[in-house]
Amino acid sequence: MDTLAWAGVLVGGLLLLWSLWATLRANAGRRIPLMRNADVVPPGSIVTRVVGVVAYVFSTLSLAGRSGLWPAFIILAGALVGLVAILVHNRRAAYAERSGGAA
Repeated sequence: MDTLAWAGVLVGGLLLLWSLWATLRANAGRRIPLMRNADVVPPGSIVTRVVGVVAYVFSTLSLAGRSGLWPAFIILAGALVGLVAILVHNRRAAYAERSGGAA
C-alpha cells in the first residue's frame, strides 16, 4: 500500500509541476498574484492542478500513520517549491518591466 501512496505522491507532484510550469510560461513577463488566478490561465491547468492536489495530499496523508513526520515535510516542500517558483517569476517579471525587455 505504501508503494501506491508513493506513486500517488509522485504523480500528484508531477501534475502540480506541469500546471505551475504551464501557468508561468503563459504569463511570461507578467506578475502572478499569490492568492488568486493569474491573468492568463492555460487550458487544462486548473483541472490538472486540482487532480494533482488531490493525488498529492491524499497520497501523502495515507502515509501519515506509518511514516512519522515525513508526510508533513512532503506537503510543506511541495508548497514551498510552488511559492519559490512564483516569487522568482515575479522578480524576473518586475526586472523585465523596469528594463523594458521580456522576461
